[in-house]
Amino acid sequence: MSTTTQTTIKAWRPHDVIGLELRRGIGVKSPVPRHWHEEYQFCLIESGGGELRYRGSDLLNPAGSLFMVQPGEVHSNWTHAQDCSYWMNFIDVQLMRRAASEVHGKETELPFFRAAVVFDRQLIREFLALQIVLERPSSTLEKESLLTQFLTDLIVRFAENEPVLRSCGTEHEAVKRACEYVTEHYDENISLEDLARVANLSAFHLSRVFSKQLGMPPHEFQIQLRVTRAKALLRQGWPIRQVASETGFADQSHFTRHFKRLVIVTPGHYQQNSKNVQDGLTR
Repeated sequence: MSTTTQTTIKAWRPHDVIGLELRRGIGVKSPVPRHWHEEYQFCLIESGGGELRYRGSDLLNPAGSLFMVQPGEVHSNWTHAQDCSYWMNFIDVQLMRRAASEVHGKETELPFFRAAVVFDRQLIREFLALQIVLERPSSTLEKESLLTQFLTDLIVRFAENEPVLRSCGTEHEAVKRACEYVTEHYDENISLEDLARVANLSAFHLSRVFSKQLGMPPHEFQIQLRVTRAKALLRQGWPIRQVASETGFADQSHFTRHFKRLVIVTPGHYQQNSKNVQDGLTR
């Protein structure tokens, strides 16, 4: 007996990252007729699959593929026999032009992506990570850092006019200032632009040199600081919900997700285990 997935499509725009529109489609069956967008369109096929009619060709876009459509280019989509589920992102041309100019180190034209369907694992991982944090409660720094990483790799590896990235040189003092700022304001919803102003570097260049020097991007550094502080508060017996708020997480689920990722156990398990250890020491 076959089962049919109910079609759901959700669309939203993150309030703290300008120039993005997101869609999440599950069990989509209906074809989309010829149309065009003002923005760049990126669509990761999660399951099912179909075809994209684009630039005079019919292109397969199976599960695991990411297709990319330039602004103003007419295209149409349709699914095959099975349902199709996807993650979609529309990126405003002003945001893309700014990203390309930052990557090139000078004002430049909008990037042109000749490949319409790609299977590049690294780029797809970065795209999916970005989509997930944009859908869930997350910090602004987390969203902006992942967006910067995705756009940089996209332009460097797939733009027709391939840029040469500036080398990461002697920006140690700039990164140090950024680290000190994150440390001082770890519990605040700071942005990548805030850090760029402190470091006196562009947001895109700061993200690269920060990762190279510390081994992690700015948002991961902030999350690590938050989790470290949260562990201390949990050992003191603070309620988990209060710990999440005190350390700057968007909500308790955001806190639990990152705490478990870094500490391996849930906050509740960590707190209870810490209490058991302390009880044992006092006997």
